[in-house]
Amino acid sequence: MSNAAPPSDAYLARGEGVAVRRVLEPDLRHIATFAFTVSIVERLTDLARLTAAFEADGLWKDDSGAVAVEEVATRRLVGTCQFYRSGPCIHGYELGYIIHQPTDRRRGFGSEAVRLFSDHLFAAIPGFFRQQLMIEVWNTPSWKLAEGCGFVREGLLRSSGLGAGDPSDCFVYARTRKDWREQLHTTISLGGTGVGG
Repeated sequence: MSNAAPPSDAYLARGEGVAVRRVLEPDLRHIATFAFTVSIVERLTDLARLTAAFEADGLWKDDSGAVAVEEVATRRLVGTCQFYRSGPCIHGYELGYIIHQPTDRRRGFGSEAVRLFSDHLFAAIPGFFRQQLMIEVWNTPSWKLAEGCGFVREGLLRSSGLGAGDPSDCFVYARTRKDWREQLHTTISLGGTGVGG
């Protein structure tokens, strides 16, 4: 993976610590070491298969896509985010995110990336009204991140997590277009390192 600067049009949003940008060909070797990081329906850990998927559409379609999370100071790829349709009867998208290395977690990269990506999707795609996250109940850091980014816990889906055997229960979090608009115009802290905080 090169630390050469990506083209400026690859960037969707930039914060203080991370930038969210389109996935580029030099990112693929690193991304292939993490299952489901750019696709919820396919592991894409085989570099040849990942490259073919990338060459087909740049890992970006009308109703799904993946982005790279890049550390601003070093231009190093630290994670990925993705979005996809939650279901045919839901007017929104489900988001996924991962900061790849444990040493890069708890540094604010994930919360800033989710906030930037969520804001970008609401601004760029006007025809949907909600974003949701499915977070396994044991993953306290992830649901705290969601709450800090303005997502609201809506409920519990039993036996809905990924994995073999009996899947774990998941919390459902959502951020609506109305929430997003209100968060753009408020200075009230939502706690954590989230919007306005």
